[in-house]
Amino acid sequence: MEDLPQLPEHPDRIAYTVEQAASAVGVSKDIIRAHIKRGNLVARYPSSRPIISAQELGDWLEALPTEPPES
Repeated sequence: MEDLPQLPEHPDRIAYTVEQAASAVGVSKDIIRAHIKRGNLVARYPSSRPIISAQELGDWLEALPTEPPES
């Protein structure tokens, strides 16, 4: 089994709510929701509230640009 990325705020967590994911990576809940809506970040729905796996969150974070967008 592949090791899951260890996000510093919750090193033993395997999934995050939108709020927890936003806090763990230092962005707003709106940013997380926008990336879910665009399909850049995959959420799972065990109930009406989405969760994001630690692996998905880590992969998404690694895929983000390393430079800010040009104005």
